[in-house]
Amino acid sequence: MSAVLFVIRLGYGALFIWSGIAKLKDPISFADAVRNFQIVGDPFAAAAALFIPWVEVFAGIGIMWDRLVRGSAAVLAGSVAVFTVAIVIAWTRGLDISCGCFGGTGEIDYPVKVAQNVVLIAAGCFFWWKAAQQPDAISDLSAEPQA
Repeated sequence: MSAVLFVIRLGYGALFIWSGIAKLKDPISFADAVRNFQIVGDPFAAAAALFIPWVEVFAGIGIMWDRLVRGSAAVLAGSVAVFTVAIVIAWTRGLDISCGCFGGTGEIDYPVKVAQNVVLIAAGCFFWWKAAQQPDAISDLSAEPQA
């Protein structure tokens, strides 16, 4: 079972690495997507467009590494939760936006995007919980060797 979860975790991390790289390839389009939410303006939208993709890439890599699963899962689930709130706000305002999730510029289907994000949040929370159930590898290293 743990091998299956590891492969799923690799896929989860790869999804965020792909998403981050797609945004890094066209930061101007992603900045426009952030502005279209009409929640933050410049210079914060531009700064977010430069910062968020790197968080996704590094957290995506981190969730693939056993020692960083908890922190990376928390960062990814938390960031998707924030984006989901922003999407719901845009939806309630009646805005036609592109979420910029994978570097795309097409309009989103709000119910589908919210459902996708809920699944991503649940997966991140699950990975965090599973990692919390395992013994801490760092404290194991500091323990005295047993003869």
